[in-house]
Amino acid sequence: MKRFLLLALPVFAVMLLIVSTNSQAEDTEQAEAFPQGEHILWPQRWTEGGEWRVADGAVDPEEELEQPIAYSHKLHAGELGIDCQYCHANARRSPHAGVPPTKVCMNCHAMISNEGRPELVKLKEYFDGGEPIPWVKVHDLPDFVHFSHKRHVRGGVECQECHGEVQDDFTVAKRVSELTMGWCLDCHEDHPKVDENYGAMAELRRAEIKDCYTCHK
Repeated sequence: MKRFLLLALPVFAVMLLIVSTNSQAEDTEQAEAFPQGEHILWPQRWTEGGEWRVADGAVDPEEELEQPIAYSHKLHAGELGIDCQYCHANARRSPHAGVPPTKVCMNCHAMISNEGRPELVKLKEYFDGGEPIPWVKVHDLPDFVHFSHKRHVRGGVECQECHGEVQDDFTVAKRVSELTMGWCLDCHEDHPKVDENYGAMAELRRAEIKDCYTCHK
């Protein structure tokens, strides 16, 4: 057994050398593909007045982001009463609510005439072409922030608390909440759902969700 180990060691050493050499080659290729330099870890957006924002999206009431299709939450969530989670089904299952694929839109719009309705014509063109709609992201947190839609939705937080009264406004072109750290901590401090969900353990839970690691994994 000892002789076998002694014979195997040189072979293992050669294997390590080969793996190491291959790894160095891959590192060199990776360095060329991802050149050294300054890389931003958060969305970088400047307003016309020179104000820098950590969380992206229009917050000025007079400012709106230009979207490829003039979608109306007011029509769909308000007048038609469609539940938010019909389109954003991942909100209760995942950290990300997700943008619905075009086929979800076509569940209804395949039966609705687009005659004289240019925005619906655009929708059908994207669907027929097999292309996703290139929506401009309105709520974009930096990469160093961990936020889970699932935890909040299952905890009983209403979509409107963060996204505004979507049933009363278009909202697809602007962000209504600050999404700053202080704004989140204020909510964690006194949101009634913490008491409702945790009862006698509510204060302990409040201490937990104020811990840095909760949002900065």
